[in-house]
Amino acid sequence: MGPISRVNAGPTDPYLQWRERLEEKKAEKESGFAKDDGRVPARRTRDEYVPGPDRTPESEKLPGNEEEQDQNAGKADGTQPDQAAKKAAGKEPERCRCSTDKVDREIEKLKKRKKELEGQLRTEDDESKIQVLEQELAQVERELGRKDNDGYRRQHMVVTKM
Repeated sequence: MGPISRVNAGPTDPYLQWRERLEEKKAEKESGFAKDDGRVPARRTRDEYVPGPDRTPESEKLPGNEEEQDQNAGKADGTQPDQAAKKAAGKEPERCRCSTDKVDREIEKLKKRKKELEGQLRTEDDESKIQVLEQELAQVERELGRKDNDGYRRQHMVVTKM
């Protein structure tokens, strides 16, 4: 018995068209020209990193210049590079003092304000004033939650060089 409709009943590959387009693009890339015109260059390829000799400015090492490096090893003041490193290592590090007193006072002030608002809420009878106090309390709690953490303290600390 044959299929009822004209549609092929055999297994179909849902990625067939996608693979064909991929192969066309790969062929275009290899040839270097687009399929349509034949004269228009295809999309430009990206640059690739090719590892080579170390030519960083810090090391000042160029291949084949060992003799020049030996001659230029001394600094202008006559010290050798390893001597300069020893001098830099002998310096005392810069000392700084960090103070979070201002932030701590700000947080204490917010905590005090929160306690005052909670006390007022307990004693208040007027419904409109209760709503206003609850809104203000919610705002103080949000601000306190934002400020009462280590990240905020680190961002807003005062650094003094000694």
